[in-house]
Amino acid sequence: MRYFLELSYNGKYFSGWQIQKNQISIQETIEKCLSLILRKKITIVGASRTDSGVNAFQMFAHFDYFSVLKKKTFLKKINFILPSYILIKNILSVKPKANARFDVISRHYQYRINLYKGPFLYNYFNFPFRNLNYVLIKKAVLLLTSIEDFSSFGKKQDINYFNTFKKCKLYSLTWQIRNRVIYIDIIANRFLRNMVRRIIGAFLYIGIRKIKLLEFFLYVKSNQILLSCPSVPAKGLYLVRIIYPKNIFNF
Repeated sequence: MRYFLELSYNGKYFSGWQIQKNQISIQETIEKCLSLILRKKITIVGASRTDSGVNAFQMFAHFDYFSVLKKKTFLKKINFILPSYILIKNILSVKPKANARFDVISRHYQYRINLYKGPFLYNYFNFPFRNLNYVLIKKAVLLLTSIEDFSSFGKKQDINYFNTFKKCKLYSLTWQIRNRVIYIDIIANRFLRNMVRRIIGAFLYIGIRKIKLLEFFLYVKSNQILLSCPSVPAKGLYLVRIIYPKNIFNF
C-alpha cells in the first residue's frame, strides 16, 4: 500500500530535504524513524527538495508499506521519536501509483523579509534598506507573470537542460507588507533550483535601484542568468502549501 505523509519542519537544523553524505537531512531523519517503528527499511519520496535552511508549513512525502496503518497509533509513535523540529501531521492512503513529487498541481512558497530588528524574527531575512521603490518592484512582478521560461533565475548549470525543465507555470505572485514585515507569495506548478530566492534577490536590487528595470527586462526576455542579483538567504523561505488532484487519495 502507498501512503502520503503530511508534515512540517524547521529547516534551520538540517542540511536540506535530500539525503547528503555526512550531513543531517530531513529525508534521512524521517526514513530512519519510519524504518524503526515499522521494522522495515523505508524509503520516502518528497514533494520538493528544499534547500538547507528552508522551512515548511506543509510538505508531503510518499512511501510503501505492506499492511494497513492505524492513523492515530502511527502518528503518536512517529512523532514521539522524531526530533521536535519535524512534525508528521497526517498520514493518508493513496492510489498505488500516486507520486508525492510528480502529481503536484501547485506549490506555494512564501518569503519573509524583516524591515526592523526584532528578537522573535530570527527566522526571517533582515533587510536594512527600508526605502524600497515598490513601484519598480510592482513592474518587475508584472513582467514575471507574463513569462514561462525562468532560466534567468536558475542555477548556471541548469541552462544546458532541455527546454521543458526551464519552464514553469506561474499562477500567482503577490507582495504585501504587514507589521513591518514583507511577505512575498509565489505559487507555481514547479520551480527551478534556487528560483524563488533569486527572484526575491532581483526584486530587492530593483527596489534599491542597484539594478535597472530595463536591465532586468532584457535579461529575463533573453533567458540569461542574472549573475548581478543575489540569492537571498534560505531562512526567510517557507513552503506553505502543496495541492494534489483529489482522485489520487483513497477517501
